[in-house]
Amino acid sequence: MTLKCQALKFAEFGPKHEDTGYDGSSHWKVLHDEVKSIECDFCQQKGIKLMRGLHDSVNIHLGKEVQHPEDMDFLLKHVAWSAEQQGSGLRCYKCQD
Repeated sequence: MTLKCQALKFAEFGPKHEDTGYDGSSHWKVLHDEVKSIECDFCQQKGIKLMRGLHDSVNIHLGKEVQHPEDMDFLLKHVAWSAEQQGSGLRCYKCQD
């Protein structure tokens, strides 16, 4: 899949933060377990990849190590593709000029 918006590769989302010391693992576990409980196998697998990509994106912002880089790529492409398909003109903030 090719993204129309190449600016997404360099999106600026703010400074990285060091690990805050807060342990949110119990909350992430609830989210991951909920996705794993989806009854449709196709939707469950997509949800698992999206949740792992989202979790890694938060971890990167905290200066933590990426666990599933392929799922981060899947998350980015899925969100960008979905925005393009929506047809309302929703675009990357760097393309809004």
